[in-house]
Amino acid sequence: MKPVHLSVGKLNIDILVKADRVPDPDHPTYTDILEILPGGAATNYAMAASRLGHSSKILARVSRNPIVKTIMSLLADGGVGLEYVHEMEGPTNSTLIFIRDDGKVSMIRKQGVSMTITAEDVKQLFGLFDVIHFASVSPNVVVRDPNARWVSYDPGPFAGELKELPQLDVLFLNEAEFSRLNVSDLKAKYVAVKMGSKGAMVIGENERCTAKALKVKAVDTTGAGDVFDAAFNVAIMEGWDLKDALTFAVVASGLKVTRLGGISSPTLEETLSVMKAQNVELSCE
Repeated sequence: MKPVHLSVGKLNIDILVKADRVPDPDHPTYTDILEILPGGAATNYAMAASRLGHSSKILARVSRNPIVKTIMSLLADGGVGLEYVHEMEGPTNSTLIFIRDDGKVSMIRKQGVSMTITAEDVKQLFGLFDVIHFASVSPNVVVRDPNARWVSYDPGPFAGELKELPQLDVLFLNEAEFSRLNVSDLKAKYVAVKMGSKGAMVIGENERCTAKALKVKAVDTTGAGDVFDAAFNVAIMEGWDLKDALTFAVVASGLKVTRLGGISSPTLEETLSVMKAQNVELSCE
């Protein structure tokens, strides 16, 4: 039976536009990319876990909005379970994403009802999931289900607020967040550090592994970190060792940046094929 993931966080409307700069007043410009897609870290994670062969569901709150209903249908088509996505009155979470020529992105966010998820909402679902992943939510939302096999947390914009956390199996950080934290004070079996074009590193109690990034032409880096998180968790749930799990995550996230949109994660077959074809440089100590 496939492991089942619960991804806790936001379901956004992402508006993607390719533009290296904002046009001056009264000087309109044209672009070849202007799309409306599902987004949010929890959404990107859930889609990636599904495309990589596991079952996934999202715990989120969304506003009653016809555009939200449309983008939710895209997630359902991708195999993501939406029975724990609750509609309510209030503003819609949305993000305007400017994509540069090199694939790097700048974001302008509007907060909405997705920020109202609580730890109590998660506790009501204890015992139902193999993996619970908390994505860009406040540390106050993060709780450990004693029945879950694996609990992970990627704090995103809340990385500066990490104080009291439950025991985690893996804490996902980017390089800047990692440099500002004393991770030895945090209760995590592994700390995974995502370093963009330089690759990634995973630190365990007695092991540290570093992998170089996949060499690709970046189109859109949106959601690459979320795909990394999902791929790493999928590999661990499949019983892979740390080296293979890190390699799998680096390859999956590298393939994602060649595609538009945070939910455009690769399939299991695509990721395994590239793993076999390309020798990812990896070292452990």
